[in-house]
Amino acid sequence: MTLRLRHLAFALLTTLTTLSAAPNVARAGDEEAARLEARGKAQRYTQKTTEPENSIDTGGAAILVHAPIDEVRRLVTDYRHYEKVIKPFKQSKLLSRTKGVSEVYLEVPILHGAATVWVVTKIGQPVKVGNEERITARMERGNVDDFRATWKLRAVDGERTIVKLEILVDPKMPVPSAVVTPELCTAADKAVTGVRDQAEKNHSTASASRAEPQSVPAEGS
Repeated sequence: MTLRLRHLAFALLTTLTTLSAAPNVARAGDEEAARLEARGKAQRYTQKTTEPENSIDTGGAAILVHAPIDEVRRLVTDYRHYEKVIKPFKQSKLLSRTKGVSEVYLEVPILHGAATVWVVTKIGQPVKVGNEERITARMERGNVDDFRATWKLRAVDGERTIVKLEILVDPKMPVPSAVVTPELCTAADKAVTGVRDQAEKNHSTASASRAEPQSVPAEGS
């Protein structure tokens, strides 16, 4: 009987230990986050362009950011200052905002700087799709046949966020997908890396500020 009680006590202790480590287990179970964490930089990828279809593949990049999703969202929706944080964008201007929909002017160099894309896009508010938020830009007019960009944000936990950007540019000049798409991947890589660097800097500064001891007023003051 004593032996059985010891076994039960050991099993209970093991269970409690496992439960106390549950947050770490949950984080380890997020394969995408674990892969990006280990990589330490952006992961580039491509995908077929659909809705509507286009012969040029969409280029994308994903990265893990050590900052809350609110901080990341604030950066990717700050359309007035894209060129300061998100390097592929040469210029950005918020033209108008109506009922949560922003009209934004963007300039993006392509083909190793040989040409510059300019577009006026409509960008809606973040939309929840599954476990991520999506912010989509669609071209209204510009000097290309098609331009699309979608940010995808997913909170891993309260301190980490996965950020993705997927871009399509269809130039008016006849350029094959094999030439355009790798540049789109590079642009997406630079964009998500810029967001990561700035978001982590902002979060670190805010955390340090909160950690500073508050001054106590002197008696009689």
